[in-house]
Amino acid sequence: MKCLILAVLLAVSSAGMSPVRAEPPRFSIVAPGIAHAIFAVRPADAEPFSGHAFKIDLDVAELRLVPAGDSAARRTVEQIVAPYPVVVAVNASFFDREGQAMGLAVDEGRVMASSKQRNWGALVIDGKEGRIMLGADIQDQHAHRLIVQGIPRLLVGGKVQQLKPQIAERTAVCAERQVLVLVVSTKAEAFARFLADPPEKGGLACWDALNLDGGPSTQLVVKLPALALSLPGGWGVPNALVVAPGKR
Repeated sequence: MKCLILAVLLAVSSAGMSPVRAEPPRFSIVAPGIAHAIFAVRPADAEPFSGHAFKIDLDVAELRLVPAGDSAARRTVEQIVAPYPVVVAVNASFFDREGQAMGLAVDEGRVMASSKQRNWGALVIDGKEGRIMLGADIQDQHAHRLIVQGIPRLLVGGKVQQLKPQIAERTAVCAERQVLVLVVSTKAEAFARFLADPPEKGGLACWDALNLDGGPSTQLVVKLPALALSLPGGWGVPNALVVAPGKR
């Protein structure tokens, strides 16, 4: 099955929690092409976190990068997806002081931001398959259906990278051919390890992972018949990754 996994993690209090929990997320279908799981991770050597994961079947559901407006516009994810009655959406690109998206941002061949960052990673969608690659390796930005860049890469080939401690919530995306993951965490090391760990250790078994914008930019909106969620964040963002379920 070709699928995209969206995972949003939030820091939780460690009071009253056991040191370790290695229970894999359990997914249930909430819309055509979309499954959802709630999970909690309690590492022995880091602060605990919890959140939501969304597994997306790319043969059924549609993934888009939707801009907030013109090149310098910023709106909340909730405002960006207001015209969409049924979606799962998170924030995507970093932005500069003028509010413009940083790095490459492409959707359906439309280039929304063209300042390619050679040393950043990039989520690249071709057809119904996704991968994460180095910006320097993108030869033609017009040749891909969707591109969004971010930094740092959390996992490369299943290996956790050298990461600085994070004190803010984060949004990230993992990819291995047909599988992607969007994530938010206050502890990047613990979170990256959770992404890399196999299900028997309570992880998502990701292969490549890329950090997208975080902190007050971290936002989640879910508008599905079987599930409604809203994590509003602190300010507007230049674009959002938006998943629309398939038709029944």
